[in-house]
This record gives sequence, structure tokens and C-alpha cells, in this order.
Amino acid sequence: MLKNKFPFGLAFGALLPLICYPLIAYLDHLITAKDLINKITGNSNIIWGGFKLSTLILLTICTNLIPTILANRKRLDEFVRGIMIPTVVYCFIWFFYFWKDFM
Repeated sequence: MLKNKFPFGLAFGALLPLICYPLIAYLDHLITAKDLINKITGNSNIIWGGFKLSTLILLTICTNLIPTILANRKRLDEFVRGIMIPTVVYCFIWFFYFWKDFM
């Protein structure tokens, strides 16, 4: 499934977070809309408004770690290099966009 080609890893690393963001945001919406936290814990005193935008975006960037680990086990070095470049670029963009939340 994974090819040991740098451009393939580059495209995969750039597109996977863009595809996963709507899925993770939808899961976050389901958890908050259906009040699943209160049903799971049995405690109605918990008030949770969902993840912040910065957390959702960071989770989508971290989705690149799964194919990176799998490719690293198979020794697909060029694919891993390709997937890590967009991951690092996304991390820099994320940090500089949300740096005021940390300072």
C-alpha cells in the first residue's frame, strides 16, 4: 500500500490532515451535541464545550504519525521523509497561528 517514494509521502503527508480534520471535528461535535460525556461518566455536573480549535488542528496534524510509524517499521525511508516535511510545516504554521494562546 505504501510506496517508498518521496513525492508520494509528500502528497500523503499534506492531504491526510486535510481529510481528517472534518472527521475529527464531526466527532467532537457528536460528543458535545449528544452530551456523551455525561452519559459515559454518569456525572451530570461535567460541563464540556468540546475541544478548542487549536487542539482540533493539532490532533489532525498528529494523524500523520500513524502512517509514519507504519512506514518506519517497513523501512520506507523516502516515504517517511516525504510525510515529515508537510508535518513539520503544519506544526510551524500551527505554532505561529496560536502562539498567543501559549504566551
